[in-house]
Amino acid sequence: MSFSFRGGGAAVGVRVAAGAGHVLRWLFWVPLQLALLWALYVAVRYHHAEHRLYVWLRGEPDAPAWSARAGRGLDLAAYRMDIAGRRIAGAENLSGLAWDAQRDQLVAVLNRPATLLLLDREGAVQARHRLRGFADTEAVAALGDGWYVVSEEGRAQLALFRLPAEGNEVAHAQAVVLNLDLADGHDGNAGFEGLGYDAAGDVLYVAKEHSPTRLYEVRGLAALRDHGALRGLSIRDRSELLAPMRPSDDLSSVEFDPRSGHLLLLSDEGQRVMEVTRDGVAVSQRLLDGSRTGEPPLAQAEGAAIDGHGTLYVVSEPDRFYRLRPAGG
Repeated sequence: MSFSFRGGGAAVGVRVAAGAGHVLRWLFWVPLQLALLWALYVAVRYHHAEHRLYVWLRGEPDAPAWSARAGRGLDLAAYRMDIAGRRIAGAENLSGLAWDAQRDQLVAVLNRPATLLLLDREGAVQARHRLRGFADTEAVAALGDGWYVVSEEGRAQLALFRLPAEGNEVAHAQAVVLNLDLADGHDGNAGFEGLGYDAAGDVLYVAKEHSPTRLYEVRGLAALRDHGALRGLSIRDRSELLAPMRPSDDLSSVEFDPRSGHLLLLSDEGQRVMEVTRDGVAVSQRLLDGSRTGEPPLAQAEGAAIDGHGTLYVVSEPDRFYRLRPAGG
């Protein structure tokens, strides 16, 4: 009797000990797994670790290959940042940037409240124009002769307008509006995120941010701007030019460089800006994550512009300004 009791007690004791060990292991591993999952979420959501891993696995960028092409373009890899994250006074929702060659100024657009800013090369605000009646303004391009175009992402449309000779307000009712409802997975927050204008060819490049990324060519805006007429207006899907950007999941901005005739494609999630020809050949790229340069990472990039000297400007949410100069510049 006593033996069987002790045996039963021992068995019970073993079971209790085993159960306690299981609980302790559960208390250790479950919080650890949750912490790892949270770290993975942060790494992907805010630092785009999946893109860095992809680049590392593929060994990109391949320096000899880029160097061989760089002589045909801007050689973005040689650019050095000399303004890093300067705050733009009074800007809270920067969403786009462009270069106005005629004014010799930068032009930026704010999302809320819809506002157009004129900036100097240092990022200082020179003028501010309220865009009354505009909504969800996400990109801007200078069309020449004082005309600008902004995208209204939620409305899936472009609005063309001229800055007034007097006053600091532009009314939406005075704009020429082009509806671009292309019915391509538009969800109201993944629409037209970037604009770049080729003045010589009268071609506006329109970038759709994601879900999926797209690049369109709009020709004939000069007639629409000057006469309010749609004659000669055409829209062409040029998304094949985005192939070198893979696997980046977004397209934050597009800019046209008139000196080289190349496009600059900016990806926030890929944390880089890439130069491609109008045939879709990648020429050069500049990483913006600071991994190769020791510079602070450029997070939430929203717009890019290039001036006549090849200097590259980038803005990021909510109010940051960056300037990158070419080698020897």
